[in-house]
Amino acid sequence: MQKILVADSAYLVREGLKTVLSGHPDLQVVGEAGNRKELFRILPLCEPDLLIFDYYDPANSFSIEDVKTIVSVSPQTHILIISSWLDKEKVMQVLGYGAKGFLLKECDETEILGAIHAIKKNEKFFCGKVLDIILERHTERKGEETAPCEPANLTQRETEIVRMMGEGASTSDIAEGLSLSVHTVYTHRKNIMRKLGVKTASEVILYAINTSLVKA
Repeated sequence: MQKILVADSAYLVREGLKTVLSGHPDLQVVGEAGNRKELFRILPLCEPDLLIFDYYDPANSFSIEDVKTIVSVSPQTHILIISSWLDKEKVMQVLGYGAKGFLLKECDETEILGAIHAIKKNEKFFCGKVLDIILERHTERKGEETAPCEPANLTQRETEIVRMMGEGASTSDIAEGLSLSVHTVYTHRKNIMRKLGVKTASEVILYAINTSLVKA
């Protein structure tokens, strides 16, 4: 059973998320918070495995700095951001603070559940538009207004390979370090590039840096 706490200043958003999650017996909503005071009051009481959180609120019910505090006071709680605020600086900041996933509020139930289950396995999960920011893809997509926000997530093994690539390890170094064949590492690299929608190792390294897998 995965215990989930929902924190969003909008009542309808909280109710919508609870409705989505209630249909899945392996997920249990153990609490909700509409502001910072409620969040930090119930966080130690609920001890959630996952916090679904929107840090952006013009009324200042929450702030991006809350992410940093959550990681500090409840390190066992993974954080999934679901927000409508897609500012590059803020996205990079919240990932640097330790959020495991980032979706937009336009994402559907399948993506939300995919993110929850990926994060449970200690994988990162980002929707396509957030991934564009991470990979600094500035050009507008054709038909972007109606294009689906397709998700991207890497397995733990793929994430480890990305981290090692970001640290400058060669394919043979990775194979030796993970006790894999060179062929297997090449296969993983191919799958990583396909999932991220990139064509070069330098773009994979950029992903590693911008998701805080390695330090720049």
